[in-house]
Amino acid sequence: MDEDERTAETLDLAQYATHGFCQGYPLKRHRYETLDNAGCYEARRDWAKYIGPAREFGGCNPFDGNFTSLVLPLCKPERLKLIAYIIEYAFIHDTVVEGLDSENSAGDDEFTLGKRQTMSEKIRTGRKQLQAKMIWELNATDKVCAAKIMDTWKTFLSTTIRDKEKDFADLEEYLDFRNVDCAAYWVEACMLFGMGMTLTEEEDALFADIKRCCFASLALSNDWFSFDREWAEAQNRPSGAKLINAVWLFMRWRGVSPNEAKQLVREATNRYEHRFLELCDEFRRAHPQREDLHRYLRGLTYQISGNVVWSLRCPRYYPEFRYDPNAGLEDAISAEWRAREKAAASAAGAGGDDAGAGSGACSDEKHQGRRTLSVFSTVSRQSGDSDVHSTAPSHGSTVSRSSSMSSVMTAPDDARGDAKPGLLLPTRECLVLEHLEAPFDYVRSLPSKGVRDTLADALNLWACLPEDTLIQIKEVVGDLHTASLMYALDDIEDGSELRRGFPTAHGVFGVPQTINSASFAIVEAMRKAHKLSECVPGATDIAFEQLRDLHIGQSYDLYWTRHISCPTEEEYLEMVSKKTGGLFRLLSRLMCSRLPLEVSSVIDNLVDKVGIYFQIRDDYENLNSDEASFWISDYQYTKQKGFCEDLDEGKLSFPLVHHLNNAPHHMALQVREILEQRRESVAGCISDSHKKLVLQRLKDSKSFEYTRQTLKALESQIDRSIRELERLTSWENWMLRLCMQRLSVQ
Repeated sequence: MDEDERTAETLDLAQYATHGFCQGYPLKRHRYETLDNAGCYEARRDWAKYIGPAREFGGCNPFDGNFTSLVLPLCKPERLKLIAYIIEYAFIHDTVVEGLDSENSAGDDEFTLGKRQTMSEKIRTGRKQLQAKMIWELNATDKVCAAKIMDTWKTFLSTTIRDKEKDFADLEEYLDFRNVDCAAYWVEACMLFGMGMTLTEEEDALFADIKRCCFASLALSNDWFSFDREWAEAQNRPSGAKLINAVWLFMRWRGVSPNEAKQLVREATNRYEHRFLELCDEFRRAHPQREDLHRYLRGLTYQISGNVVWSLRCPRYYPEFRYDPNAGLEDAISAEWRAREKAAASAAGAGGDDAGAGSGACSDEKHQGRRTLSVFSTVSRQSGDSDVHSTAPSHGSTVSRSSSMSSVMTAPDDARGDAKPGLLLPTRECLVLEHLEAPFDYVRSLPSKGVRDTLADALNLWACLPEDTLIQIKEVVGDLHTASLMYALDDIEDGSELRRGFPTAHGVFGVPQTINSASFAIVEAMRKAHKLSECVPGATDIAFEQLRDLHIGQSYDLYWTRHISCPTEEEYLEMVSKKTGGLFRLLSRLMCSRLPLEVSSVIDNLVDKVGIYFQIRDDYENLNSDEASFWISDYQYTKQKGFCEDLDEGKLSFPLVHHLNNAPHHMALQVREILEQRRESVAGCISDSHKKLVLQRLKDSKSFEYTRQTLKALESQIDRSIRELERLTSWENWMLRLCMQRLSVQ
């Protein structure tokens, strides 16, 4: 049995009434389809838990096969359930989320798969949890293949948002959009992940024409099968609504009826199907030894035939095949249906019935009687399932249901008063906050890792704060964090020249103006904390306590740096807990004050560890930047902070503390002397050659190894705390897990 046959069984496409599509194509169905159904059901169960019931249908099709089973039959069995989960999420996302207004969507968030859209808080936070779970599991399985899935998803969403109102002049222009909009590139990325396969840029370029034909076939057949439903729904909407569907476009382009337009779409699909097979044959002849790439082409081929067969009787398109989508009935219905068809095929063979009515046949005659099927019709009536119209777009919006997955102080009036002429008294308020806030706004505008905001969203799964309260808390913590970067913790006091790859605020606006702006930001943050006390009792006191700790921690950091006085590891950890951990702790204390003590105490312990972990990791990356893997932006760590900038600042970071306390005397002495020479340097920094010597001594004393081990130990402790909180609250926190996965050292 070859590799394809081990994962999928071969079916006879001729036994299906394919309406003239994919003639001469092979067809396969995954042997472990029950894993597909389990993945889809888990996605629906999670959607219901974090957001609400999922009433629309996705990829499950008990009558002809699950979408993933038919379209991606070459997936490794161990990856099949995850892929099915992700695709089912995309189906639900398409139906429930895409129809909501996205005009005021916020910018991209690194922990989402695409743009956030204006919607209820429950949907927004629920989506984040589900997306975090998917990304976490994708990265844990295959980080390289996972990156392509996420990249293509973002491209798919941005293309749909950008071009959905476009008036397409012809079919080719439409397909340039639709091949992306129908998520064909994304499904291809899922296929590659499922197969455990990657393509080089050169290989990807070789397949450009082949993929265009494949994706055009998928897009047009989707349009053909979904059109009747979309057209019926469109009759109940204002006439200004558009359909993203080739049938509708042909009706406009040619002035023909729906049936005539469907025929034109089918003919166009057949042309692309035929050309696809020709190009595949040409490629195989040109590259006879590339079995890996031949298998990739087979995977694309099965997508075309599998998509058509799935579309024949999928509940998503045909209401008469509906059942309760949240009950996990797919395996039972599939078994009953296939048994019925097997019996019907045997009877037909004995009685001379139409030979085209074999397994999975979907002739027009069969469509006449399918409402009598007991299982799904009974369940559907019991569940009260119906089309979801509540998410229909408003007048003038664009509708796409054909894709499997288609579808961010003015002065008062002059008041003269009674002032005597000639007196230099202000008659109105003329001074605005532009210069005062400029340094603060500059720092706030720089690229950010967004860890604190992500932590806030993750903790809110357990805290359940209203959105407006959460926003206020984020503002207090964010303002204090930005102010601290400007002077209280980092840039001015440490003598930094770069902040996130850009000049520091004091390098742009000067030290006095930056200090004044940072001081004002702290005053404003405390004012906001006072206002927050209306809904979070004691918020002002909490903010004062953590601000006090923050300055105490910074005082020790500055003292040790100035005097090259090495603290013990315990002293260093206490300093970090007060300095870096203070803002993390401020966040958790403001958010979790109303939770039961049993829960809030574990959260406090967790956040303390996260703050310490975050700082030690920053120390590690600064001196070991060639191994950096966390930073998401285009800037490498050395570009953001400078090469080993902590050494220029004389900062006694965690690896240095370990080295100076534990290295042989001659090694520690060399490092001390280099740090001393920093003071004598005119530029106030250390040469690259001296930095390289320090790095070598840190490696020789195994201080980097010890730091890595410490981080790994903290990761384990944080993971245990997350698991304990999930046990106490009965809520899995995938956002928090993903955040820690992104931070994890390699």
